[in-house]
Formats: sequence, structure tokens, C-alpha cells
Amino acid sequence: MSIKTQSLFPDESIARLIASDATFLTTREKILFFKKIASLPENQILSLSIDDISFCVKRVFSRVKWNPAESLKKARFSLKIMVSQDIHVSSILDSDYPAMLREMRDPPFLLFYRGNLSLLNRPCVSIVGSRRASMHALSAASDFAKAACDDGLCVVSGLAFGIDAAGHKGALLSQNAATCAVLPSGIDTVTPRSHTRLAAKILERGGLIVSEYLPGTPPVQFRYVQRNRIIAALSSATIVVQAPCGSGAMITAGLALDYNREVFFHNECFSREALAINRDSELQWKKLVMQGKNVGYKLNDSPKSFVDDGASVVADYIHFKELMYG
Repeated sequence: MSIKTQSLFPDESIARLIASDATFLTTREKILFFKKIASLPENQILSLSIDDISFCVKRVFSRVKWNPAESLKKARFSLKIMVSQDIHVSSILDSDYPAMLREMRDPPFLLFYRGNLSLLNRPCVSIVGSRRASMHALSAASDFAKAACDDGLCVVSGLAFGIDAAGHKGALLSQNAATCAVLPSGIDTVTPRSHTRLAAKILERGGLIVSEYLPGTPPVQFRYVQRNRIIAALSSATIVVQAPCGSGAMITAGLALDYNREVFFHNECFSREALAINRDSELQWKKLVMQGKNVGYKLNDSPKSFVDDGASVVADYIHFKELMYG
């Protein structure tokens, strides 16, 4: 069952947060580390060295820096935010941890959330795409999301500009609204800030906002890619509505395939507007290649290449449902 942070024993809460923030550890190693420190008094946690952690998880860390005082300070700060803002947390050791995330190679040790975590027990569909989407693509994403919710699904996306926001908004138009936003920052910080009202509306309608990062963690570039792997993993299928080659949406599509999920491309990926955006993107990547940057692989990371390799193209939710479920 879901455990509110307030109800956890302080030492266990702190231990979970310290283990989660040890980013040099795998999830399996974080579990071992957490079990070691869960019952330790703070003075013993402060005396832990990187060698102690190495012994605990049976792996040597040659270049890792570990500052137990800073880690403890950060955990206390995060816990204070969690209590004051009623932020909940689910550990991979808990029964309410989303089953789909357990199928990842290295799932989050903790999942911080606001709202209704049980939405992730529904069948989920992830809707992703460009921040620079055309009006037709935005409408298509909204229509698809509404129809999916009408049919009992939960729509997962990243709360970003463009297709992400259109997907969330479309879900909220349904009488059976169910949508989950995955953040690239601590859950106390809505990213982008201009979507604060959208995030509030998601929660008002019984939706869900999640993050794997401790409260107080800022959004930086690499966390957007890490966030995408959760979007891909939470759903049995990912729909790319419109996306240029090498984009974050295409990265999400690739991750979904890695997790043995289905990937579909909307007709809008191949509209006149989308193809124009794709040409601009291709030119940018080619310029970087000419400058000696190792980004040539981005040119092949496109909707067309995925479809050429067997991915299906759908016109709307009904078409998707026919192909997905028969």
C-alpha cells in the first residue's frame, strides 16, 4: 500500500532518500545499501566511507566521491519538502510500486508522486512528440488522448510544450480523465514553470505527477533523457504524434522498443508540416556532423526509419486499438 512520508519512521525515510540519491549505485545496490543503513543512527551514517559502501554492494568504486554529511543534509531537506507539500513516495520494495517499472533493467529505487498512483494499474499509453508541433498534430494528440481515456486508459507524457501538453489536455477533456505527467526534476518543481496550472488541473481531476528525483532536484539536460525512459516503461505502447529525427520523442520510442513495448507513429509524423520540420532538423544534424561532431546516428533516428523497420502508422485511437488489441 502507499506510504505517506509523514508516517515513515524518520530514520527509514532518511535512509531511503540517501540510498535513492546515491546515483553511482544500481537499483539492486541501492536496495542493499538501504537495508544496511535503515537501522543505523545518524552518527554511524556520517562515518560511512565509499569503501564501506563498496563492501556492502560487493563492487569497487575507483572514482566515486561520497560525502555522507552532504547526502544526509540533502535527505533532510528533501524530507522537509515532502512533509510540507504532502508528497508521497513508493519504493521498489513496496507493493504499490508500478508493475511496469519493475520490467526495466534499472528501475527507480524510489518514485515520488502526487495524486492517484493507482492510475498506473490501468492500461497506459504514452503520447510523445515535438515541442514545435503543428496545430494539426496538437489536435491529433488531444483527440487521441481523449479517446484513450474514454476507453479506460491512462495517458502518460512529460508535461513538456507541444505534443506532451496536448496529450495531457486531451485526457482532461474526457469524463474518464486519467493522465500521468513524468517530471525531469524534483516533484516540487513543475517543469516547465508555465505549466504549473496544467499540473494543478491534472491533480484536481484525479491525475498523477511522478518523478524519480528527490524534491529540490533541478531539471538539467541529462534528466530529460532519464525521464523519457520512465515514460516509455510505464506504458505497453508509445505513440509518436510528430517528431523530428534525433529528438527526445524518438529517444523515447527507442527506449520503448528496448523494453519490449509497442511503438506506433501517427499520420501527422508524415504531414507536410512535419516533413518541413524534419528537414530543418536534418540540416542542423548535418551541420554538426560537418563540424566533426559524432551525431551522424541522429539522422537515422527518424519516424521513417522506424516505419521502414516495421513500426505501424495509425490515423487515430480507433486505428491504434485495432492494431494493438485486434
